[in-house]
Amino acid sequence: MNKNLFSIILMIVFFAGLFAAFTAVVNAKSLNLQSAKNQKILVILRNDAKLDASKAEILKLSKIKIIKITDRDKEWSKMVNKMDLPKMENPFKNELIIKVNKNANADEIFNKIKGMDFVENVEYISGKGCTK
Repeated sequence: MNKNLFSIILMIVFFAGLFAAFTAVVNAKSLNLQSAKNQKILVILRNDAKLDASKAEILKLSKIKIIKITDRDKEWSKMVNKMDLPKMENPFKNELIIKVNKNANADEIFNKIKGMDFVENVEYISGKGCTK
């Protein structure tokens, strides 16, 4: 009887270990797939932030590339010229779209950018341009 009980406990421990290893592998693959999707980051700057200084500070981070810049003043000028709108509050925000290298940790870079004092909001995006 003791041998049977010991065999049952041993089998339970073996299958529990096997299940834990399988779960770890699935989670690791899921994390890699998720990281691959989150390679573009949209950074929205605060209204008082200087675009050139902010861009220079962000470029100090390694393994990133700024792929698009939306300059609030230029976008507003285009809108006013195109539609002949009266001068009113500028609705645009300075935005940067950053592409993270595949071998870099996107979450780490995301958190570093989020902690910068000139940043209003940071989010992962997909596709081209500002499409979220």
